[in-house]
Amino acid sequence: AKNRYQPGTGNEDEAGRIVNLSSVTHHFAPANERKLSTIDSAGSKNPPLNSGIHDQDFWLGSALPGLSSSTYRESKLAAILFSMELNKRFGGRGIRSIAANPGSVSSDIWRNESSLVQKLYTFIYITPKQGASTSLAGAMGAIPKDDTIYLQPYWQPELQRGKDQSTTSISSFRLRYRLPFPMTEMLGPYVGCAITEPRLPVDGYTSSEALWNACEQLTLVGEDSRKG
Repeated sequence: AKNRYQPGTGNEDEAGRIVNLSSVTHHFAPANERKLSTIDSAGSKNPPLNSGIHDQDFWLGSALPGLSSSTYRESKLAAILFSMELNKRFGGRGIRSIAANPGSVSSDIWRNESSLVQKLYTFIYITPKQGASTSLAGAMGAIPKDDTIYLQPYWQPELQRGKDQSTTSISSFRLRYRLPFPMTEMLGPYVGCAITEPRLPVDGYTSSEALWNACEQLTLVGEDSRKG
C-alpha cells in the first residue's frame, strides 16, 4: 500500500515502501564457510564448494534446507541485499525498500526456554513494542533520499561523518551510525531507531544481483516472465 506522507517530508513521490526484516546476525554470513553441499546454477548437486564470494551458487546453496549450516544468518544478510536490489530495479518507479533489525526482543519466541531464562531476557532485552520501532519507522518514516538501507535500534559508538545528526532535519531519523560492533548491536542502549551502516560483503552490489537471480531460479519467476 502507498504511504501517505505529509507535504514537506520529501517522500511524497513514493509509490510504496517494502521493509525486509534483518538481524545483527547478518554480520556472520561470510562466503568463506564451506557448505554441507551446494546446488549450482545449473541445478546440479555438487560436493562442498568455497568460492569465497556471495555469488548465485552461494545463494542457491543457502536457500535449500540441509544444504547450509548457517541458513538463518544468510537469510538476514539476504534481507539487506534484497532491499538494495529492489531499490536498484524499482526505485525509478517510486518503490523504496529498507531492511530493519528489530533488536534482541523479549518476546514469546523464547517460550520454550526455562522460566529463569525468560525472566533474564525481560531484563536485558527490549520489549516487543520497542522491537517494532525499526519496522514501523522503515514503513512510515521519512527515509533520507540517499543510500540508507539498514535500521537498528541501539546506540553505537561511532557516528557517520559528514551526515546530518540534527533533530531538526527533514528526516525522522536523527541518528546515523557507522558500521557497528556486533555486541553493541545486540545489547546496546536502546535509542528507538537509527540509520546504520550494515556489514556488507566486499562483493555486495554484485551479490545483490546474484541473490535476485537465485530467487528467480528458485521460484521460476524469471522463467515465467520470459515465457509470458
